[in-house]
Order: sequence, then C-alpha cells, then structure tokens
Amino acid sequence: METPQNQEIFSKAVALAETWQNRANELLTKEEKNIQDQMKRLLTHPHDKVLLSKLIDQSFRSKDPKRVADQISNLMEDEGVPEFFSRVEKILIQMFVGVGKHVSSFAVPRMIEQMRSASSRAIIPGEPKELHGHLQKRREQGIRMNINHLGEAVLGEGEAASRLETYKNDMADPDVEYISIKISTIYSQINSLAFEETVGTLKDRLAEIYRMAQQHYFTRPDGTSIPKFVNLDMEDYRDLEITYQAFIRTLDQEEFKDYSAGIVLQAYLPDSFGMQVKLTDWARERLSSGGAPVKLRIVKGANMEMEKVESSLANWPLAPYDNKLEVDANYKRMITYGMEPENIKAVNLGIGSHNLFELAYAAVLAETKKVSDYFYFEMLEGMADHVRRALQETSGDVLLYAPVATKDEFINAIAYLIRRLDENTSPENFLRYSPDLNVGSEEWSYLKKTFLDSCVQQSQAQNFPNRIQNRATETFDTSISSFRSNCFSNEPDTDWSLAANRTWAEAIRRRWKKSPGDEIIEIPVVVGGQERKNSRELREIMDSCQHKDKISVARYHLASKEDALDCLSVAKDDPDGWRELSSERRHEVLADVAMELRKSRGELIGAAAADTGKVFTEADVEVSEAIDFAEFYPLSVRQFDQLETIASEGRGVGLVISPWNFPIAIPCGGIVTALASGNTVIFKPASDAVLSAWELCNCFWRAGVSQNTLQFIPCSGAEVGPIMTASNDVDFIILTGGTDTGLNILKQTPGVYLAAETGGKNATIVTDMSDRDQAIKNVIHSAFSNCGQKCSATSLLILEKTIYDDPHFKQQLVDAARSMKVGSAWKFSNKIAALIKPPSGDLEKGLNSLEPKEEWVLKPEMVENNPYIWSPGIKYGVQPGSYTHMTEFFGPLLGVMRAENLDHAISLVNQTGYGLTSGLESLDKREQQQWKDEVFAGNLYVNRGTTGAVVLRQPFGGMGKSALGPGLKAGSLDYFSQFMNFTEKGYPHVGVINQGHHLLQIANEWKLLLQWNKLQPLKGEIDNTIHAIKSYLYAMENKFSLEEDYFHLRGQDNLIRYLPIKEMMIRLHADDTLFETLARIAAAKIARCSLLLSRPKEVRNEVIEFLESRYGKEFLGKTAVLTISDEELIERMDSLGRIRYAAPDRVPEAVFAAAAETGFYISRSPVYMHGRIELLQYFQQQAICDNYHRYGNLGERSLI
Repeated sequence: METPQNQEIFSKAVALAETWQNRANELLTKEEKNIQDQMKRLLTHPHDKVLLSKLIDQSFRSKDPKRVADQISNLMEDEGVPEFFSRVEKILIQMFVGVGKHVSSFAVPRMIEQMRSASSRAIIPGEPKELHGHLQKRREQGIRMNINHLGEAVLGEGEAASRLETYKNDMADPDVEYISIKISTIYSQINSLAFEETVGTLKDRLAEIYRMAQQHYFTRPDGTSIPKFVNLDMEDYRDLEITYQAFIRTLDQEEFKDYSAGIVLQAYLPDSFGMQVKLTDWARERLSSGGAPVKLRIVKGANMEMEKVESSLANWPLAPYDNKLEVDANYKRMITYGMEPENIKAVNLGIGSHNLFELAYAAVLAETKKVSDYFYFEMLEGMADHVRRALQETSGDVLLYAPVATKDEFINAIAYLIRRLDENTSPENFLRYSPDLNVGSEEWSYLKKTFLDSCVQQSQAQNFPNRIQNRATETFDTSISSFRSNCFSNEPDTDWSLAANRTWAEAIRRRWKKSPGDEIIEIPVVVGGQERKNSRELREIMDSCQHKDKISVARYHLASKEDALDCLSVAKDDPDGWRELSSERRHEVLADVAMELRKSRGELIGAAAADTGKVFTEADVEVSEAIDFAEFYPLSVRQFDQLETIASEGRGVGLVISPWNFPIAIPCGGIVTALASGNTVIFKPASDAVLSAWELCNCFWRAGVSQNTLQFIPCSGAEVGPIMTASNDVDFIILTGGTDTGLNILKQTPGVYLAAETGGKNATIVTDMSDRDQAIKNVIHSAFSNCGQKCSATSLLILEKTIYDDPHFKQQLVDAARSMKVGSAWKFSNKIAALIKPPSGDLEKGLNSLEPKEEWVLKPEMVENNPYIWSPGIKYGVQPGSYTHMTEFFGPLLGVMRAENLDHAISLVNQTGYGLTSGLESLDKREQQQWKDEVFAGNLYVNRGTTGAVVLRQPFGGMGKSALGPGLKAGSLDYFSQFMNFTEKGYPHVGVINQGHHLLQIANEWKLLLQWNKLQPLKGEIDNTIHAIKSYLYAMENKFSLEEDYFHLRGQDNLIRYLPIKEMMIRLHADDTLFETLARIAAAKIARCSLLLSRPKEVRNEVIEFLESRYGKEFLGKTAVLTISDEELIERMDSLGRIRYAAPDRVPEAVFAAAAETGFYISRSPVYMHGRIELLQYFQQQAICDNYHRYGNLGERSLI
C-alpha cells in the first residue's frame, strides 16, 4: 500500500542506496575492478557462461590427468576459447589445448588449482590451516562469518553421520561462531509421505547439534562470549514444511528453551509469508513464556532453475512465483511484517541480499520502527565485497555466508558455483548490473524503478501456495479429457509434500490395511455379463507385509475350463456391439474410464499395497500411468482416423495377460489399447495380483464398458490359460511377463499374433566422466525401487575401471543401499517392501550364493523374519559371461562389473542378449553419442534412472530377448496399430518429397511408361507400386527418419527414433502379387534396412519374370534374389533380423514353428501403399531420455 509514510520510507531507501553505491564505487580495489571487467565480458558473450559452466562441471570429474586434459581440450576445440578470459589467460588456454594433453600430468593439476584459486573468493578452502586463517582474518576485520560445508551429496546414513560429526566439531571449534546446515545433510532418507518419522529423526539430530552449540561459546573481538549459532537453510520446495516443523519442534523441547537458533525462508515462494506469520506467532508465544527469540533469514531464493525443472517433469504448478515483481514484493512484505516491533523481538531478522535497494529498505524501515538492534545484513562471501565494506561503514554488523570446501571436496562445490553463476547473470538480478554501476545511469534507473514498483505491490502479491493439489477433495473437469481437448498431457503424480495428500494416504491405509476378523473381499469370475462364483476353486489373497499375522485381504474364484470356453464365445460374438461403435464413441467411453481411474486412485493404491506389497509412492505412479493410457491410446486411434484413404477396424478378440509387478498400469494399458482399437477383451490377470485387477476392471465397468466387452478370467495359467491362448477365436495376445511364458505360448500356437514385453537384464554404465553422486542416486533407485521387481530395473552396474577401483565410490554406493528403509508397505518410511513371493529359483540362488571371484559388499538379509521382505544386496567382481552377468533375477540384487573403457562396457551390456533398458552416467557428449549408437536396448537413459518410463515421453519396449512380436512400444503413437486391420480406399496422399532417391526416379519413369501404354498387362500393380514408393519416401522423410520429442520438457530430452531392421528378409510366395513384392522391396530399401530377398525353388511366376527383366533388375539394383528352401530359410533365421511375408496364410507352418522356438518375429500383415502403416514393419522403435540439465542449468538451451 502506498501511503505518505510509506512513500517517505521508499524515498529514504532510494537515497540511502545511492549513498552506499557511491561509497562502494570509491572503495573498489583494482583487483575487484578486474573481476568486474571480466564479469562484463562474460555478460557480453552469453555463450561464454555456458562454456564456463561446462568447464567447472567437467574439469574435476576424473582423477586421471590425461582424461581431464582430453575433456578440456575437446570443450575448447568445440566451443572456442572464452572471450571473458584476459589476453594472457587466452594464450595459456591455447597453449594447453595445443600441448597440455601431451604433458597432462604437469598441466592439468596446475590448471585445476588455478580454477580452484579463482573461485576461492566465493568458496573458502576447507583445510584447517587455511580455514582458520581466513576466519581469524575476517574476525580482525570485524566481519562475522557463517560457514556452510559443501561436502558430497548425502546419499546414505554413514555420510549423514559423518556430516553430523562435522557440525558438532564446528561447535567445538573456537574460531567458528555460526554455521548453516541443511536437513538433507543430516538425514539421507527424507520422505515427504513419512512426514512424522522424518521430522522426528531430524529433530533428534538437530538436538545433537543444538546441544553442542549451547555447550560451547564464541568469543567476540570485544571479549564477550555468546553461544554458537546454528542456522537451518531452506532447500527444495518439497522440504519446506519438513524443515519448518523440524526447527520448531526441536526448539520446543525444554532443554532448548533458552537457546536461539535460526531458519531461512525464501521470498520466491508465495507460501513463505504465511509460514513467516506461523513462525512469528509460535516465537512470540515462546518469548512470552520466557523462552529465547529465534532468528529468520529472509532471502529471495536461489533454486529457481531446479524448481522449474521439477515442475516441468512432474507436470505440477511451479512452486515459486513466475515473475520477479511478485518475488520482490513478497520479499518486502516479509521484511515489513518482520520489522514490526512485537514481531522482530521474537523473530530477529537477517536480511540476505546484495541488492542495495532492498538492504536500504530494511535499514530505513528498522530505523523508522526503532528496531535496528534486532536485525543485520547477510551477504555472500566473495560477492561484491566493496559493497559490503560500504555497508559496514554505516551499519557495522554484516554476516558473510561462506561456503567451505577442501581440495578433495571441491567437486561438491560445483552445484553452488553454477547456481551462483546463473543468479549473478540473470537479466533481473542486481548483481548482473554491478560492474561499473553508477547512480543516475540507465541501469541504476531501471533497478530503481523495479524496486519502487515492487514496493507498492506488496499487498497485491499472491500470498497463497501455487501447489494446492488435494486428492481427498479434488474434482475433475471433463474438458481435461483428450476426447474433448484433442491433446494429451501426462497425469500428475501425487504431491506428497502437501499435508492434505498425506492425510488422504493415511485414510487409504486405514481402509486397506486389514486386521484379523475384517470382512474379506470376494472376487468372482466375470463372463458374459455374469459374476460367477459357485462351485469354483477359491484362492486366498494374503497380505505379504503382514505375513506373521496371516492376514487374508481377499479371495478369488478360479475360472473353469467351461468359463474359458464361454468367455471366448461371448468375446467373439460381441453381443453389446463394441466393435460396431465408431472410434469416437469408443474414445468417449474410454475418457470416462480415465475419469473413473482418477476418482479411484486411492482404492487402486490400497489394493496394490494389500495385494502385491507395493509401497504407496510406487503404486501412485502406476495409477497416473494407467490414466495416461486411457487418455492416450484413443487419441492415437483418432490420429490414424485422419488418414483419409485408410479404413480400420479391430482384429476381433484380444487376450490380455498381465504381470503382477505392475498390477494397475500394465493391464490397463493392454485393455485400453485393445478396446480403443475396436476389439473385445478377455483379461487374464496375474494370479498374484487379482485384487488390483478386480479394482481396475470395476473402473472400466462403472465407466460404461460392459462385462460382455471386457471379461475377467482369473484362472490357472497351466490348466485353463492354454484353452484361451490356443483358441482360434483369439485374434491377438498382449503379454507382459517372462520370456519363457511368451515362448511357451508361441510354441503352443506358433501362428498366434503375440505382442509381448518380456524380461530384461538391464545395465547402467558409469564412466570416469560421470557425476558420481548423481550416478549412485540414479542406480540405487533403479536397482532397488519396488524391490528390484521391475523389468526395467538396473541389475548390472558396469563401472569404468577408475570408478570400480575407487574405494570411496564403493563406500558411497553401499552406504546408499544399506540406508534404504526396508519393511512393510504400510509403514510409509519404507522404500523397499515385499517381494511378490519368497525368493526361489534364480533369485534365491542369487541372494544366497557367489560365483567365482564375486564378493558381497552388501549382503542381502531377510527383514523382520518375513520371507517376503529382503534388504538390498550388492555383489562386486561379477565376471563376463557368468551366471550373475547373464541371468535376470527380478529382486533386490545388483551385480557390479569392471570395464576397461566404454567400448568394453558396451560389449558387456550387449552380451546378455536382452535389450529392454540401458543407462549411461557420463557428462561427456562424445561418450553419450557412442553409447547411443552402439548399445542394444529399446529404452536408453542418459544421466537418469532406468525405471519409470512415462507414456509418450519414453514409450516402453525392448529388443532381442526383451520383446516378442513386432516390438512396437507401449505408450507410443504406433502401438495400437498392430491390433487393427486396415483397408486402403484409394491412393495415399503424398506431400512434397524434398530428398531424391533412385526409387523415386524409377517410379517417375514407370509413370511415363504407363502413360505411353507400356507395361499395360501390369498397369494396376505398377500404378500401386508407384504410389507406394512415393508414400514410403514421404513417410520416411516426415516421420521415420526423424527423432521426435513430443513434450520439450525443461531439462530433459525425450527422443523417439526408428532404427531400421538389420538383415531384413523379404520372402516371396507363389500367391504374392507384383505389387506386394515390389512394395516390400521398396519399403526395405527406403527404410535403409540391410535387404535380403528370397524365394522357394518352386516359385516361378510372372513376379519372378518381372524381377528378372530389365525393369526388375534396375529396380533391385544390387539386391539378388536368393533361391532357398523353407528348411534353408529356417537355418538362416538366427542371422536375420526379421522376415517379411505378404500375408499370414503364406507363412509355412514349419517356419512359424521354428520362429516360435526363439521368439523370432515373422512380419505377415498385408502390404499397404500407405507409408505411415507399411513402414512400421521395417523398423524398431527406440526411446532416448536425456537429463541434459545440470542442477537446473540448461547450458546452451538457456540461450535460445
């Protein structure tokens, strides 16, 4: 509010800021002027900031001087020498690029030491002698110091204990007055959902530090002694409430009644003002009861870039304000409220800023309200030191926030340096303008205006949170449906940092955690619209997390053979006419399914926990994925409906066989894609996840999918299952499960259309150029989340030899895994809960034995005497080709291998024969590119965990032994197409083709020949082929040759690309038309497959005659027609990537049978002219997810 009194304060603040700026300019030293000149050069050349960030980030990763020299030289060669360097520095850099890598053992340590020295103004050396010397020097200058240790990421409780000891030692150090700590440095298992346990642990650990602070005193220069001071920094938004509660609850203890401690609030969060009011009310009550005041440090916030990345990836609202005006207004509002005499006496203030207008505002306001003794300024060490000296001349008391790192810890200061670089160069940041800033200049006037604008905006700035998700009360507008919006966005997961959602989770737990005597859910078989129970075998569903108490949560009836036969008949007959509905009407119904899934999120989570022992955080993500499938697949069908010359219909009856490890998302995806494609569905759930499946089916039925259209058949896989998998009434099978299960189905019915995602022996490679802390964090989550029971889980960790031989990396890895909370899913602090069954087979062997040269660095153990619950295990020394290397365990077991280099590591990955997911941890773009080019897997992840694929962002599916069928990815735009039959109604529309191709020349020549009445007996076939060639070229140019990212998320690339099938065999048959033959050959050539063409000896017809003619030879080019028998074809099968027939009935039974033995895919769909459909047969999809940001910094993307 702008009143005369306020206007006077604003004017006085501007005048004081001008005084300070003028004095600061007078105090500027030559060294500081040189630094300012360098900063001006950096601001003039924005790309230099990108290169500087990369140099800081990558120069310290490897301990091998040759590797560092190579990396730095590569960066300089690619990006050029930064302009912000001085002339002498440029010469030295150029000399390093020229000869440094040849004398790396000499040059690299000196260059790194120079970089560390250059940053020592901002980061204080942490070695005892240097640190104490600096603290004593600052003390003599009358400057108070607040030190913050920049150690490695706290990934485990061992490191947390070490950091706790460091803080306690600081309290005993006579030279240390004041420290800042973060909750993430004293507890490695912070868990928003386990709020009370997390706060309780933090309270205990903070108490240890506060206790030491009370026991030790700091002697000021005037001889007075005061207790040591501990300030609690604020970090990510998700930890805001946890940090606040840990702070007040610790100080609420009687022993700390007389102790003063501090906390930070960030003004860029609209939540902070309300939290300040709560803090102040609490502190005033504490003061009135005889307690000591506390201190609040008000800052604007330095984690904006990471908050933006998290918001983008999670599809949550941005937690901070999205504009600088409101941030500044909220900052002043917090200062104004805090300066009220009755408030500031209970909550002393620290005003953290380098903006002279903000500091002057606080000073003038404090003087006006006569509370100047209750606040002081806080600034960063090494930032605008001349300004600090000007302030100190008038205000006296300035506290410097000083990050501290030893030489060994300096790599852990990188995130801080990059954040500071981002902040200091931000277009709206005061420090950006500080070089040569003069009162009255254009820059000064701009800064003054922004200050005054925010002054009058204080009361208007938003004071309620941006994140308000409440699962208990949320409602859903139908306009969010893809049916109505015609667009797709991923469903947000639950934000567990919000109290309302934690309360909602507790209510789910009360409903679903059963006790003895509770009513047991009874689950029927559902066939032909009837729920069948009587005279059927019953199976109990036991809560594995309550194994000792033998709690039964449900029982289900097993379908009989008669039930299976009945459901096949109903599915074939489609009595409710689902197949006759338009795709739009089906989309409308499935949009209602998505809404039911949203409404049923809590029940689905509870069922998954009771049924499969899945922790809530994992089950919640599954529900989001299920909703995504329900929204996405019908929209994909709609896009294909827009192909004007294509008519489509469902294949008929789909059998969906789902796994237990993803009991919600995967069956939902299979059911939805089959329904959206116009098929009736028989759903056979995993026997270990029937309760979750039942809850899921009810969502479909409530939304309007009939019990005739979707039938529910829990049954014995050995006795009743084969009746359905072998039935001619089943037109396709969607399976997610073991490779052996899929092969058994194929062997039983070799010609069945099976789309199966099977197992994976997934590896993450960590190179010498990795961010080790990030690598461990990603690997631990990938290996052990959901007890390692994800087909995408990292079960092999392949370390470049320098990493493998590093005892500290091993220690960190083990510490992180050992620290994971293990136990019942009903206890929210546990991140690892129950296995689906007690270990048996490969997993039992893996958990209990070692192969030659292997050693346990972390031995797995049964937890709580529950055979379902096991702690993580890690084996080092896994040998190439060994049992551990080649076997999928599907449990909490990680094998670690040593690789000589990246080439060796990639070879070890590819040796397994699986190809589902693969991860790389490296900051070197060259390594990333090599890995992308050479590793064999369907889903690639760079600097990210290998689990948690999101619909359309990272469509999911593998290669090799990890897929049976065509390998189209679940969650991709193409996936549903394999469950539809297409009919061409005319020639496909083709736009401009920009790239030349020899087949295009041939097509144009043939077109002329037809116009000249040549080739008339073959006119129809040739005409179709001409249109096909052009459609294929157009589709290749506009779809299949592209790497597409449908989301463009901040900080993460999600690319989908098509890889041509290697060794593609086109197999001819006597019934093949000339078009079917030429089109397949053209498609393979245009798709850039390695093409092989073969015919049986007995095939000799007009097609072969054409191929042997002048026209055919020109068309074939160097491709020869091999004459081989079916037996010879079968012998060659292992060396082929795929065989393409023109129709299913032209595939010999012997070929189908041979293919079934290994899961080899025989492509046999009709041959289409339309390239968007036909070319799908000649590619494998690959998804690449790359977390390219660094601590939120976007690198060169920030310049766009």
